[in-house]
Amino acid sequence: MLNKHKLKQTLHQFKSIDWAGVYRHLLRQGGLKLKIIGGMVLVVFFAVGLLSHFLTGLLERSLTEKAYEVGQMAVARIADASFNAIVERTYANRVNLLEMLKETKEAQMEGFLDISIYVYERNQEQPSFNYFAGFAEQHDALQDTHLISQILASQDRQVLRDSVAYHEDGHAAQAIRFVRPVIFSVGEQKHVVGAVVLHYDQEAILGPVRHAAQISSLITMAILALSIVLAWWFSLRLTRPILRVSQAAKDVAEGDLDTKLDINTNDEIEGLAEEFNKMVKGLREHQRMSKFVSGSAMTQIQDDSAQVTLGGRYRTQTLLFSDIRGFTALSEHRAPEEVVEIINHYLDLQAMIIREHGGDIDKFVGDEIMATFEGDGDLQRALEAGVAIQQAIAQENIVRAKAKQVTVNVGVGINRGEVIVGNMGSNDRMDFTSIGASVNLAARLCSEATPGEVLIQQSLFVESASNLSVNSERSIKVKGFSQPLTVVAIQKGDL
Repeated sequence: MLNKHKLKQTLHQFKSIDWAGVYRHLLRQGGLKLKIIGGMVLVVFFAVGLLSHFLTGLLERSLTEKAYEVGQMAVARIADASFNAIVERTYANRVNLLEMLKETKEAQMEGFLDISIYVYERNQEQPSFNYFAGFAEQHDALQDTHLISQILASQDRQVLRDSVAYHEDGHAAQAIRFVRPVIFSVGEQKHVVGAVVLHYDQEAILGPVRHAAQISSLITMAILALSIVLAWWFSLRLTRPILRVSQAAKDVAEGDLDTKLDINTNDEIEGLAEEFNKMVKGLREHQRMSKFVSGSAMTQIQDDSAQVTLGGRYRTQTLLFSDIRGFTALSEHRAPEEVVEIINHYLDLQAMIIREHGGDIDKFVGDEIMATFEGDGDLQRALEAGVAIQQAIAQENIVRAKAKQVTVNVGVGINRGEVIVGNMGSNDRMDFTSIGASVNLAARLCSEATPGEVLIQQSLFVESASNLSVNSERSIKVKGFSQPLTVVAIQKGDL
């Protein structure tokens, strides 16, 4: 009982093993050598095995067709020679037939198991085919009723062929049986007077095929063994540079775009290293370019199915404009480098907040930011981003003032509506952006906003169902609109 319990426990543990995990672990531990060897062995095994399969099939078909041709010719020749012996029944004709059978038997033609000639007897109550001559001195009458029916139904000298089990003097084999009726014609009447049956050993066909398959298997094993040795030798030479490429790829994946490979192997691996260096250079260029292109434009460029042509389509967006106040006065008495540093510092702070709230920086226009928001809750996210910008700038200004650095304020305008989004410009220089009355209104609201304000239409603020509190409400006249607009201002302290 104890042994049975241990056996069951062992079987259960064996079944519970994660064989896929074990396989992956072995591949990792075996490294590139195991993968190269395994890959080469699989390729060689598949290639040689496939070739052997087709060659074996071709050989089998060729030998089978040849055996059919030999069997049909032999049975037809003997049937023709049997005609006179069966019909005339003279001694000379019978002697000639027996001599032919003797010569055929002594020739020991490979595959011939037996040749039997039967004569059709009509004068009995039960018609039968009695043994007349053949390889054997004596033979039973033909007993296969299905074959007898086929012979009697035949009106021509066509050879019948099928596969049967052959038994004779304790010898058993699978044979191909060729049957040729012996037909006597009187005018248009045809009478079956006999039949010739030849048994052809299938082993004579399959034997050479099996022998060829055995030789093919031995050759396959030898090639596999040689492949393993060669794969191991090549893997030793390939492992080191490939591992260097692998490590470099890992470094790039972790963000190190300064990686550069220097491999001199004068083969494909050196070419791979060169292409890898080109790829890293392209990634560096892509990284630099992404700083000059909006996220929506990059998405369109990366979409292989997109046509990079002029044109656009309607889309509903929330637009956020932010503009630094007092930029002209700021830049009058300072060096360009200092002005750019100040502007970039505040633009970077705003851009980070916009991205955190799911917005996309469409463009920077001097000291102004144009951002777009799409999807669920886009209006609410834009409002929260605008207030977060005002809060962050207020806190940053406190820090900068203590350090006696220059501080600035911004005004934010937000609007939501239908815009045209697409590629604007010329065929050789275009910009993926949003245009329309809704965009213009967001820019106008930004211009109307005082430092520290987030300005939005009252109707849109109500639609947003925001929990932000309104600091003030006023009516403003906006260029391009015939009627004054009611807007609300949200101060930075309300978030």
